[in-house]
This record gives sequence, structure tokens and C-alpha cells, in this order.
Amino acid sequence: MKIIISGAGSVGSALAKILVEEAHEVTVIDHRKNLLTDLANQCDLRIVEGYSCYPEVLEEASASDTELLVAVTADDEKNILTCQVADALYKIPTKIARLKSESYIFERDRLFNSNAIKINEVVAPERLVSERISKIIEYPGAKTFFEFGDMHISLVGVTAFYGGPLVGNPLSTLSQHLEFVDVNFVGIFRNNKPIIISQNAIIEAGDEVYFVTATNHVREVMGLLQKLENPYRKIMIYGGGTIGYSLAKLLENKYQVKLIDQLGSTNTSSLANKLKKTLVFSENNSLHEIFEKEEINKCDFFLAVSSNDENNIISSMLAKNMGARKCAALIQQKEYFGISDDSIDITLSPQLSTLSALLTFIRHADIKEVHSLRLGLSEVMEIIIHGNKKTSQIIGRKIKDITLPQGSLICALMREGISYIDCDDIEIANNDIILLFLADKSHIREIEKLVQPGALF
Repeated sequence: MKIIISGAGSVGSALAKILVEEAHEVTVIDHRKNLLTDLANQCDLRIVEGYSCYPEVLEEASASDTELLVAVTADDEKNILTCQVADALYKIPTKIARLKSESYIFERDRLFNSNAIKINEVVAPERLVSERISKIIEYPGAKTFFEFGDMHISLVGVTAFYGGPLVGNPLSTLSQHLEFVDVNFVGIFRNNKPIIISQNAIIEAGDEVYFVTATNHVREVMGLLQKLENPYRKIMIYGGGTIGYSLAKLLENKYQVKLIDQLGSTNTSSLANKLKKTLVFSENNSLHEIFEKEEINKCDFFLAVSSNDENNIISSMLAKNMGARKCAALIQQKEYFGISDDSIDITLSPQLSTLSALLTFIRHADIKEVHSLRLGLSEVMEIIIHGNKKTSQIIGRKIKDITLPQGSLICALMREGISYIDCDDIEIANNDIILLFLADKSHIREIEKLVQPGALF
């Protein structure tokens, strides 16, 4: 596929590298020559220097025979205008824009359609991150939480701790603890290396464990891997920007929420007026003084979501050191990805959430959802299967008989609104939806070839 990416920042560069690895023909446009040069030195793609909303720049990028445009600059208006010009002059069939402004997101259905601004898909990183955090708060102890099959089944990532009945024991003992609950353990990582899953595999304290089960059984399974935590009640948010505001808005009716705004008194007043139940105050004093005064030692979850990575990391460390129960930090610079510190329980990345959403729209197979896991090294995909026994490599075959790349697993199947987790003996049929876990994302091309129908379909 011929793809133009507008924006060579962290999201655009990461997306370009993934798409080049997946054998797409990629051109990246940006006005910053240094970013383009760095990117061109790392992978095989075309670069065009300039502003993507200018017709002559799109012309140089061969827009006339491009199939997909992805506009992911940091400027909403530039992304929108780029898509408009690409449609009006070059009829690029599919256009995706990353947008941050809540004003645009709120009116997305009326603004972005075939009768108005012709943008096929809108990706809102801040909303994606806020929704992910709200789920993690709903399930204390979870580090990753994604719902599939109309929210009937969930994939959950947790750290195993002593105190969980299954920790230190082989998976073969699972039935002793959960007799009537279907669960698939899909990934176990120890020191960042995958452990082969079998009945003899033993989960150890400190392992990163991913499992799939019915959403209403998530807490039961989590209880096998760690001592179940009490629900969160008191939440403190550091950062009064888009994410901080949307988080407070999502949470304030269920939890006691305090928000520290570091953007100045005018913004603080605006937030206080818009948030009805959240206590909003400005960062006039040192964080240490604020934490002491606001009793951070009684806080269940501290969330640092400002636009500054260093401030997020330091404030999380300070909050944990002063007694906060759990801390999460928003991290945008890839240099900080994977930061390891006992003070930061969860790291959050708008880039990874954005990439997951973008890949959902770009991948060859009929994919409903893609989610990146383990800082982008692994993935889980919800895929619709099409074809028949003649055109498909997997239709008519039982799931247990399908050969998948090492570390890959079909961990659930959805058919006519019913979800099956214990699905090894089910034969795949046309229009089935499968949930596929990839421990190693480098196998994505093999998976796409396997699930795509043949040319005769």
C-alpha cells in the first residue's frame, strides 16, 4: 500500500517504521529537515520536506496515486487542512487525522463525514489514554485492561505477587481454584523474556502475566495472581491539560478527585468552573508542600499526566515516597519508555495508544481493534474472518489445529454475539471474530497472510 504520513514526530516516526517493516511504501512529510534525515537513516522510505497542507508538497509526495494519508502532526488545524487538500486535489481514498481538541472531538460526527470535511477516521490520543486509565482504576492491580466482544471478554495484564494462590504453582493447578471459570493465560514474561505456556509452566512472583476471561470474572482471576486490592476511592491528578481535565470529568462522579493544575491561575479558574465535584488548585507552592497539605499518604491513586515527562516522573516518585498507594506517569518521549522504578507502578503512553488506533485502520486484514502491549513489543488483535474453505487457510479448521507463529495464540472466538474462551475445538467459520495475541509483533505479516481470504473471495 502507498501511504503518506504527515508529521515526523514521535508518533509519525514510530508509525512509519512499523509500516516499512510491514512492507508498505511510505512517504513522510515534515518541515523539520533534521527529523526527516534521522528517519531516512533508520529505514527505507521517502522523505519530503515542507508543509503537508501545501498542494506542491503533496504533489512531490506523489499524492495522486497514494491510497492512504495519515496526518499526525501536533497541530489539529494542519492535520484537518492536509486531509481537505488531499481529498479535493488528489482524491486520496482514505484519510486519517490525529486530533487533540475536545471541540473537534465533540462534534466529530457532524464535522467529519462525506458531506462535510472528508476525513474517514479521527484518532484522539488524549481520549484514548483517559479511557484506558479509567479502566485500570476500575480494576485495582491491573496494569493493562482491554475489552473485546462488546465488552463481554477482557484481556488483562498484571504483575504476579506472592499471596496469589497460583503464584509458585504450575498452571495445571488452575482448575483447583477456578472450577467454573474459563480463562486463557496468553502471555507470561519474566525479565522481559517470554515463558512458554504449558500446563507445567509455573508463574513466579514478579512475572508480567496476560490473561483473557469473561469481563465479569476478571477479579476472580486477578485474585489468583496477587492479593486483591481494595477499590480506589481517593484520586489525585497532576496536570491541568486536556488529559487531566478529561480524566477528572470521567472520574469525579465515582471517586474523590483532586487536580493540581500547573498551567496558571486562569486555567485553574476555568477548570474549577467546568468540573463540578473535583477539587482544583494551582501549583503555587512546592509539590512537597502540596502533597503534605492534601494528605498524599491517604491517596489511593496518583496520576501524573502533565505535558512534561520529567515532571510526571519526579512527581510520581515523590508521591509514592510520601505514601501514595499507586502511582502512574504519562510518558511521551521514547527515551523514557520502559523506565524501571518501584515508585512508578504504571507508565502511560499517548503514542502507543495512538499507534494502536492507527494500525486498526491500516492493517490489511479486517481488524476491529489493535492494542499494543509491553511498550509496543506485543499486540492483541480482534480480527473478523472472511471466506470459505476454498479461499481461507483457517475456515473449517479447529483452532487447535491451526499453526501459528511462536508465541501467538487465538485466545477467544466471538460468533453471533456469543463469546467463547475455551475454543480450541471450535471450527472457524465465515464472519467469526477471533482474538489473537502476539507475544512478538514481528510476526504480524505471517498473521495477516494467514487470516486474509484468497484472491477468489
